[in-house]
Amino acid sequence: MSKVVMSLPEGMVKNCLIGGGISLLSYVLLQMVCALLVDRGLLGLTQIYPLVCVTAALASFLGCGYSVWKGKGTSMLSVPVVVVVFLSLTLAAALLTTDAVSIENGLTGLGLSMAAGGLLAALVGYNLPKGKRSRSGSRRKRRK
Repeated sequence: MSKVVMSLPEGMVKNCLIGGGISLLSYVLLQMVCALLVDRGLLGLTQIYPLVCVTAALASFLGCGYSVWKGKGTSMLSVPVVVVVFLSLTLAAALLTTDAVSIENGLTGLGLSMAAGGLLAALVGYNLPKGKRSRSGSRRKRRK
């Protein structure tokens, strides 16, 4: 194996794939809620693209938040990996269901929304406790 793969924190690849799956699942569920709101007439058709971007950011936040939480904030490398997994799964689904995917159809805004959600998860995750710390050293000092 390469040195990069060997130096990754334990379980990071698994957490990133699960985080990407969580992102995709929550994105699909949020899109169903948005479609229901449009169908009921609560939202207009002009509000669809902003809703897509907001749901992409929220879904990315949830998936990246999972990977940061499981990694206990030790490595923020998992955040861009989750965003790439989420974006690639979304693009694969788009290519399977449409003839072509283009930048003019809002792909840039969608990608930036995903990145913004991941960045927000990284900022929140940076303030998490960094895992279990040993207090045995302080206990030894008290006993002396």
